[in-house]
Amino acid sequence: MEWTPFDSPLEEHPDRAHITYLARSFCIEPVFMHHLYVHGIKDEEDLSLFLFPSLNDLHDPFLLNDMKKAIYRIARAIKQKENILIFGDYDVDGISSSTLLYQALKMFKANVYFRLPIRSEGYGLSPMAVDKLPDDIALIITVDNGSSAHPALEVAKRKGIDVIVTDHHDILGAHPKCLAFINPKRSDNTYPFTGLAGAGVALKVVQALFMAAKIDWAPYAHQFLELATLGTIADLMPLKGENRVICWFGLKKMNTDPQPVLKKLFKMLKINYVDSSTIGFQIGPIFNSCGRIDDPNKAVRTLINPCPTDQELYQLIKLNKKRQEMTKVQFNRVAKKIVENEWYKQKVIVVNDDFDNGIIGIIAARITSTFKRPAIVISKTGTGSARSVNGTDFSIINVIQKCSGHLTKYGGHKAAAGLSMDLKQFNEFNLAIQRAAVEEAPIRPKVNYIGKVPLHQFPIHLFDDLVALEPFGMAFPKPLFYSSPIVIRQYQTFGKNNEHLKINVKRKEANAFFKGSFLPQLQRAPLTEFLYTPNCIKKKDFLIHDLRNAK
Repeated sequence: MEWTPFDSPLEEHPDRAHITYLARSFCIEPVFMHHLYVHGIKDEEDLSLFLFPSLNDLHDPFLLNDMKKAIYRIARAIKQKENILIFGDYDVDGISSSTLLYQALKMFKANVYFRLPIRSEGYGLSPMAVDKLPDDIALIITVDNGSSAHPALEVAKRKGIDVIVTDHHDILGAHPKCLAFINPKRSDNTYPFTGLAGAGVALKVVQALFMAAKIDWAPYAHQFLELATLGTIADLMPLKGENRVICWFGLKKMNTDPQPVLKKLFKMLKINYVDSSTIGFQIGPIFNSCGRIDDPNKAVRTLINPCPTDQELYQLIKLNKKRQEMTKVQFNRVAKKIVENEWYKQKVIVVNDDFDNGIIGIIAARITSTFKRPAIVISKTGTGSARSVNGTDFSIINVIQKCSGHLTKYGGHKAAAGLSMDLKQFNEFNLAIQRAAVEEAPIRPKVNYIGKVPLHQFPIHLFDDLVALEPFGMAFPKPLFYSSPIVIRQYQTFGKNNEHLKINVKRKEANAFFKGSFLPQLQRAPLTEFLYTPNCIKKKDFLIHDLRNAK
């Protein structure tokens, strides 16, 4: 992996004077203003919108195609006391968007129910799911799915059920034939921001309902923004534009007045401050585990419960621990095979084993992170999950699409995808993938850092400025700093299986999660260099992004 500075160091940057002026105008450290600058925040107006977002910065939801049609139909269903079914997805985005829309429709006195498929039923609205619905369901609203549910929509039409599809996934074929299709990635899109999560799209539907009912949105917005934040960050959506506004307010709500279930969960997990990392690594996985190895409907029932019990939440935490153990065992097994068979030399690592369908996505992500190669992980049922390598232009969905003749179903985007296949096709599919991968962008992972600051010299006062730039995430990562080669004399592994590493450099402490295997190299090497970022929550220690022996 190549480590390179952003464009040029601030001291040598051609726009240094302008960056320094903006930093002084808004009382931001120049090094962080440089970070904002390279991520597109280049004038006073951009900076003001970034640092001081307002609910008025949320776009008009009626700019989304078919929104007016959808709201009219929902209003009619509410008025005529028709039964409405929300059909979600089994991940955090689907869970949070289902909860969000359910709570809003309940506020409007709708007869509303929800249904999320368990993973064995497959992703999205299926013909079987529609066929099994009670005859009294008049309207289905999908959240975080439905863009490619063509067979299911045919069944709904035969049964006389209207369907509103709300989704955010890439549209790989024709638009679905339904009453309304709300997706900011439509080819004829009229909405100014295309990066919404499924929960973000559901939020826009709720915002439109309030506007149509002529009810002031502001007093109610924060409870929905909180849920939309959970889905947006957990689904790795770009934290820029409208997503930043959503997550800025959502994190503020979580830290000042979280809804009862989250408040109780934070207390059980001893979380005192919530940022994007807290959601990505602690909160999101707990809700995700329901959909991965159990029933996601349990998570929705917990989230809509105004008085959840400790036992309910403990069961979710216990599920996540079980999922973590399963992931560790199955990843270690396949990693050993990858090394023994030298599959890491392939353009794309394609593996088939007795994986649990609920964790194949996590295993694919671990493989790409470990071996710096795109990965496709396929279980014994023929269900597959794929990931590209962060920091590259390699599109995994392009490669899969070129090999779709070997598949029964597929979908996704540049960084991640899902698929289904008859395992008799596995060998031919693998060969086809390797051929198709040659035509994609080269896999040269690159990580940019913002400046060179030895860890022991990092100024403590910068922690407060860093917190002000939250939330960080996709498209707006935490600023990384380069620590030049040094001798590390104090280090130790920690964790249940010593999978993590802790180093101390002149009274500065840094944690390198999942880097415990680097210990032997650390013991042998005279000098080590690394990339790190300050830990905003603790405001005293640091997180190591990557480390290596100095050349």
